[in-house]
Amino acid sequence: MNTFKKIVIVSGLVIFSIPAFSQSKQATAPTDCFKDWYTIFRERGAKPVTDGTHDAILSFRKEGYSQCFMAKVDVKDGKIVMPLKIAREDGTYETGAFLHKSLDPVFAASLPPDELLKITDGMSITFYTTDKESGKLFFYKFVNDKPKALKIAPSASDLIKN
Repeated sequence: MNTFKKIVIVSGLVIFSIPAFSQSKQATAPTDCFKDWYTIFRERGAKPVTDGTHDAILSFRKEGYSQCFMAKVDVKDGKIVMPLKIAREDGTYETGAFLHKSLDPVFAASLPPDELLKITDGMSITFYTTDKESGKLFFYKFVNDKPKALKIAPSASDLIKN
């Protein structure tokens, strides 16, 4: 085989193999993290959140879009103790910055302080920011286990052998 034929064959193989290697995973639609977390907590419920520092999910949503962040939250007597600690990519936590968001003062004034910080069914109340976002904390380590599925009975002939 001459050199020209080898070059043509190798070039053809390279050209036809490029699409196979260049295909990436199909992009998936962004999920609504708030809806995902809220659905799990509504379906399963949660154990009471104990006193101490706990991992939580901090969710913000606005106009059908949501973002969720890892957080650490202190809890005393079933209530959130401020400030929240928001996780950074490097594993550190930022205390109190609340992602540069502020609680809506009209909303905050509409509730007694005890209600504002209360934890029910593993979740905070839905709160509102000055940016017109709603937020909620999910104490995910307290969500109840997924219920076990019911076992389907085998056929009578499989169970009765005589």
